[in-house]
Amino acid sequence: MELGFTDRRAVFHGATILALRDGQLSNGEKRLLVKLAHALRLDEDEPKRVYDAVVNSESLESGQEIGGQEMRMVYEQLLEAVLMHTDRSDDELTILAYLRRAFDIGDAEHRAITRSLDRQLEEIIHRTVLQDFRMRLDDTMERIGGIFDMIRIQI
Repeated sequence: MELGFTDRRAVFHGATILALRDGQLSNGEKRLLVKLAHALRLDEDEPKRVYDAVVNSESLESGQEIGGQEMRMVYEQLLEAVLMHTDRSDDELTILAYLRRAFDIGDAEHRAITRSLDRQLEEIIHRTVLQDFRMRLDDTMERIGGIFDMIRIQI
């Protein structure tokens, strides 16, 4: 692993540089940076300090270390955010690729994380779809019942 990639603040700094390379932050990039700051457990004021340092081309002092297992959890959380809450633009995928590189996540580990996430999302999405279907079914049955009651009154 390259020097600096076990430092939470340095990881966030690198992601912020990538997000700002075109001079602006898209909504998806903002979402990912907020999610990353939360996943890295940065202090409340750290993301703004890092952002300001990037904009002003200033250097930062080092931050807290991040362990290997936590790196995988952060990566998985950001991967989920990309899949569920962004439009998966090249800019957002670049941030994800940067994290994979920063955390030294190889192909086999990436596939394992992806399979794990796929199983988790399948369960969540399945339940959500079933709940939504049941709510629509209940609503439809009530509406049909109301229509039948009106027809009976008119007859």
